[in-house]
Amino acid sequence: MTTTDFIRVPILIPYSHGFNSARQRSCSAARLGAPELNKRSCACYVKEVGNAPEPGTMVAWAESSAVNYGNSVLGIRTNRNGAGIDLICALTAKAPYFGLMTDEGRQAKWLIDVKTSKTPDWGVLGTAVGRKVVEDVPLYTGIDKYFEGGEVTEDNLHLLKAMGSASAASGSVGLYHVENLTPEGKSKGRKLLVKDFQTYVYDDAEEQKIIKTFGNLWPEKDGDPTAAFIGCPHNTFYETLKWGKLITEALEKAGKEKTAIPVYMFCANVVKIAFVEQHGELAGKMLKAGMVSTPMCGVTWAGTKGFSDRVRGVTNSAKTRNYSSIRYFPDQTLVDIIVTGKVPA
Repeated sequence: MTTTDFIRVPILIPYSHGFNSARQRSCSAARLGAPELNKRSCACYVKEVGNAPEPGTMVAWAESSAVNYGNSVLGIRTNRNGAGIDLICALTAKAPYFGLMTDEGRQAKWLIDVKTSKTPDWGVLGTAVGRKVVEDVPLYTGIDKYFEGGEVTEDNLHLLKAMGSASAASGSVGLYHVENLTPEGKSKGRKLLVKDFQTYVYDDAEEQKIIKTFGNLWPEKDGDPTAAFIGCPHNTFYETLKWGKLITEALEKAGKEKTAIPVYMFCANVVKIAFVEQHGELAGKMLKAGMVSTPMCGVTWAGTKGFSDRVRGVTNSAKTRNYSSIRYFPDQTLVDIIVTGKVPA
């Protein structure tokens, strides 16, 4: 087995569920001018994919987590478009000017005051905010200190990706600002707040309260997990490297060669290719250990007929948890589950 085998794309969905026709549609879209299949990703803004317009650019995006990240972290302007209107926008190169494309629509109606004693669980924080503000625009304060130099980089953007996607899934947040961090959060700060804004304090007690609402949706409540899902939204290069090291090192420490359950790593093909080229030895260890890389969508897979009856999944993605029966666990707990095959009591 060579390290390049890590690049291979497993067909995880039977043709009876439409995978073959979906692939054919993707090929047709490519012929019409869409990016090559290796660049298809919900995280289109990562360096390897390269769809990251300059701040202020008017675009028409549809995928909820991409809209959330694009508006918030890139500073572009787009509404959360449905597939039909998005297609029309692509054909005409025009988009309706309203909502999050306007200055007024980008004002914050909520101040999110984060007062946790340590780094917040980003997915839980996003879930809490989505539930609280629903579709309103929030302004976060107190989290810029977790970003070295007050900058979003390739090594830390996954934190905002996790938080933002969770708020888009638990609510329908299409834009947030972070004081002293995101483009408008830096340039305008609290001037973004409307006059009658509301405040939501997120502290340690609030975080634990939200975590306790994450129920067990497995039909067999006490069963052992059967698969782990990492990468929703799609993993960045940094996340692929991070999880590769975390899991392989945990296995070595436990004296094991393979994970107790299959681990599905979701990312764009171009991210996988770059990772294998730069970290071939680690990629080989990951494959040998039972970590499979794929560019498909884990949430889509989890939505196929009979999935919850067949699979008892675990994940570190709050977005995945919101959309499926897959259970959420913090990173280190998830590593332990992957190594032991057991959910902690």
